[in-house]
Amino acid sequence: MLVSGFMVPYDKVLKCTPSSTVKEVIEKMVEHSVSSLVIVPDDEVDSKRPSGIVTKTDLCQCYLHGISLTAQVGDIMPWTWTKSLEFIKANVDRDAAAKFFEKHRVHHAVVVNEKEEAVGLISSADIASEVAKDARAWPWNRNESGRVVLEMH
Repeated sequence: MLVSGFMVPYDKVLKCTPSSTVKEVIEKMVEHSVSSLVIVPDDEVDSKRPSGIVTKTDLCQCYLHGISLTAQVGDIMPWTWTKSLEFIKANVDRDAAAKFFEKHRVHHAVVVNEKEEAVGLISSADIASEVAKDARAWPWNRNESGRVVLEMH
């Protein structure tokens, strides 16, 4: 199964900007029951070139360090979340994505196409869900798009 088959499409990914406050980020995450937001430039809200990802773990760091709820994401970005955002290609398979998460010690990744434009977002929970679907599909296989297929031998 390719990452493009189970990622959240980029137009459905929740985003914030560097001028968003910590409180706004928390409210959006809670309201939509998500664990991360993609950070895009203030003047390019529809940007396909995100500058970061803010996660619940980052917000815990803010709490631990006494960061105000009115602080802006851009002011606290350098010391909380990923300084150099790593991307994963849409055409890699699930197992390669799992290795990517293990290597970079992250739980979320922006998915990009061959032009390096963001096309989606995946999380370690998405990968776990795909593994579980494969286990339930046995003894049949699933193709790259996730559909169960019967292979006749």
